[in-house]
Amino acid sequence: MRRSFGLGPALAMLALLLIPAARAGTPPPAKGPKLDAVTLGVRHRVFHDFYDAQKVKLNQDFPLGDSEYRARVIQYLPDFQMDLEHHKFFSLSDQPRNPAFRIVVRKGSTPHDTSWAFLKSPPHFSAKSYFAFQVLRIDFVGHPPLVADTTLAPPPPGGPPSSSSSSRDTARSH
Repeated sequence: MRRSFGLGPALAMLALLLIPAARAGTPPPAKGPKLDAVTLGVRHRVFHDFYDAQKVKLNQDFPLGDSEYRARVIQYLPDFQMDLEHHKFFSLSDQPRNPAFRIVVRKGSTPHDTSWAFLKSPPHFSAKSYFAFQVLRIDFVGHPPLVADTTLAPPPPGGPPSSSSSSRDTARSH
């Protein structure tokens, strides 16, 4: 009978001893910035001219126009991901790579709707929602803010000039 001794157990023990030593020289991953406030753009499904912007903190109620509805940001996920199979929302990291905010809309004290607002996506209405939200700006403690890209696409060649063109664009065209 011949016995062979594999290197598997020996290598595993060696790895257990060496990995902590190798990690000792590397700094821990940077902790994500602490949320201070978020500025939300608010739209209404029925009243298309309605637009409001609110700067709020996490778990702070805010009015939705002059209606009987109020909203509250109840969750912040810095790196939003969704597990479609299990209908779970989570963050891949604590860095604001794909920031999202969960918002509850109430009519009086009764919850009416729950929605998500994103920095990198336009607002959208769910099937029963009256209000849609978009993240315009995220302020952090001791960290530069993140601001949504709200620039409009340039007009087509020969088309009318955009009413929102910047002074830089105007200076370039003269």
